[in-house]
Amino acid sequence: MFVACAALLVSVIALIPAWSSAVSGESQAKTGEKEAERRGSLEVTAVSARFNDRLKGVERAADSEKEVDGLIGPQVDIAVRNRGSGSAIITKMIASVSVSENLTSCAGTGGDLDIAARYDIPIPTSRKPPFTVTTTDDVFFDVKSGENDRLSVAVGPEMREAGMSPWVGVVTLQFHDADGTDLSIGPLALVSPGQDEHFHPVGMTWKIAPRYASCMDDNARRVQEIMEIPHITPSKEFAALHRALRPFR
Repeated sequence: MFVACAALLVSVIALIPAWSSAVSGESQAKTGEKEAERRGSLEVTAVSARFNDRLKGVERAADSEKEVDGLIGPQVDIAVRNRGSGSAIITKMIASVSVSENLTSCAGTGGDLDIAARYDIPIPTSRKPPFTVTTTDDVFFDVKSGENDRLSVAVGPEMREAGMSPWVGVVTLQFHDADGTDLSIGPLALVSPGQDEHFHPVGMTWKIAPRYASCMDDNARRVQEIMEIPHITPSKEFAALHRALRPFR
């Protein structure tokens, strides 16, 4: 009788490690499933666009070229909140462009130097909209669950194609999350300062001194058309340009 009980006890003890391993495996599987269910869920809480005066770029003379900073160009600022149960990680930025063109200089002239800013998302003015531009540089923007954060993206004319007169563009930005979801911002109306001494921003207004008023009428009409796009969000400088062109409409 004692031998039989001892054998039974040994059998039970032998089963404990296997049972413990099975429970541990099941627990790990459930934890893995819960981790997989944790996803980020970004929402936009605020959007604004205005000039950034700290952009880097290139200054070109007749026989030289050098890197410079402190250049001015349009930048989009986005505030977001992650309402999901996991991190939201942005890995790619895409700009859908519906308008990209230089306004008419109206016989204005620029300076002796060609100065162009470098943008996070450069828009090729030689391409006819609509088209998309995808960032080629690595992007990693991590918003933890329940947190608020901000990101800024400079968007403007391709450095090699930047003209002397102001550039205007209408873009919708998409931020691609690592889990496959996209966050869309826009449409946004942006303007670059250009280098035209008779047509450029001054503070929160614009200097506009065309040789022919009829020429500026075309610019006024184009800017008005952009402002009438449904749900458009203009940058502060674009809205100021719209106001400054009011006498020509």
